[in-house]
Amino acid sequence: MNAKPQPGLRGVGGATPKAGAALTDEVAANLRCLTRELPAVPPAEAMLAALSWHANQAITRQVDVTYTLADLARTHGHAVARTVESSLPEGQLRDAITAATHAYINGADSLARAATRFGRHFGHLAFAFSTPR
Repeated sequence: MNAKPQPGLRGVGGATPKAGAALTDEVAANLRCLTRELPAVPPAEAMLAALSWHANQAITRQVDVTYTLADLARTHGHAVARTVESSLPEGQLRDAITAATHAYINGADSLARAATRFGRHFGHLAFAFSTPR
């Protein structure tokens, strides 16, 4: 097979000076055909859809992390309360530590309630980026 130069203004007689450039031209031609056949999404709508998805994921993950931390704190508080009740004798120290662990458990419960409020209050923001049709 005889080597023929590529038509164009690249080199002497239109020859491609590097083999990689010829491959780039071939890939670009194939992608150009492919993109003409597929329906195009306007870039602004695609960006807003991506922002909506990421906002939704951020809110969901924040609520999940908060619930997990609240559950861990609640479990830890119950374990401390059981240990104090079984190992310390009755008295003022036991009562003080038990009251502190109950306050710790109540704090974990309020953290879970705050996560619920946060999710309900800011969950709609994920849809703020979507455009009405």
